[in-house]
Amino acid sequence: MALLRDAWTGALDLVFAPVCVACRAPVSTYEKERRVCRLCWMRCRPLPVPRCARCWSPVDPRREPSPVCRTCAEWPAGVRAIRSPYAMGEVPRALVHALKYGGWSSVAEPMAERMAAMGLGSETAEEARWVVPVPTSAARLRERGYNQAALLARGFAARTGLVAREDLLRRVRATATQTALHPGERRANVARAFAVPPSGAAELRGEHVVLVDDVWTTGATALSCVEALVEAGTRAVSVATFARVVPELERS
Repeated sequence: MALLRDAWTGALDLVFAPVCVACRAPVSTYEKERRVCRLCWMRCRPLPVPRCARCWSPVDPRREPSPVCRTCAEWPAGVRAIRSPYAMGEVPRALVHALKYGGWSSVAEPMAERMAAMGLGSETAEEARWVVPVPTSAARLRERGYNQAALLARGFAARTGLVAREDLLRRVRATATQTALHPGERRANVARAFAVPPSGAAELRGEHVVLVDDVWTTGATALSCVEALVEAGTRAVSVATFARVVPELERS
C-alpha cells in the first residue's frame, strides 16, 4: 500500500510539480515542505542583534542594558513582548503577499510554524492561554475568503498548545489600507477601530493573551488592538507576527 501511495504521489508531482510560493522555482518532491523551498527559508533574516528584550527592536550595542528601548518606552505597560522570527525582506514580503493577496492560504502553516518556534518568553509561556488574531473587515474577508491573521493564529495555537479565539476581538469600523500611510497616519487610521464584545470582557479579565498578525510595520494596528483588549480588562498582551519591518535594513 505504501509503495502504491508513493507511486501515486510521484505521478502527481510529475504533472503538478510543486513550486515555491516565494521564488517560483520547483521544489524537490523529496522535500517535506512543499510550499516554500529550502533556499528561500535560508534567505529569511532574523531580526538583528542586539535587540530590546521587550520588543526585539534592534538597539545600539553601545547603550546600557535596559528593560525597554526608545521604540517601546512609551507603550502601555500591558504590552509584555513583541516577537517576529524574521526581518522584512524579499522572501518574507513575497510570502506575506502570497498569503494576503495571492490566495495562498496554505502558506500560513509553514509561516505559523516558524512563529511558534521562536518562543515568546517564559512569562508568556507560563501565563497565556489564548491566541487572538487581529480582526479584518467584512469587506476584506469577502474579498480574500479568509482572515490571514486568523489562519496564522490557528497554526500558532496548534503548535504551542494554546487555544485560538476569534470571538474575543472585533473590528468595529472599516479602515483604509495602511500600506501607503506614514506612522502618524497609520495610528489615526486604526484609532478605535477594534473593540471587545460584551460577551468577551468577562473572559479576558486578568488574562495574558497572545495577539497574532502577519507583519509588524509601525505597530499601529497591533497597539490599537492592545488598547481595546486592555480596556476590556486584559492584564497583558504579547504580540507575535511573522515579519517585522526594520527601517535600517529596508533602506540598505
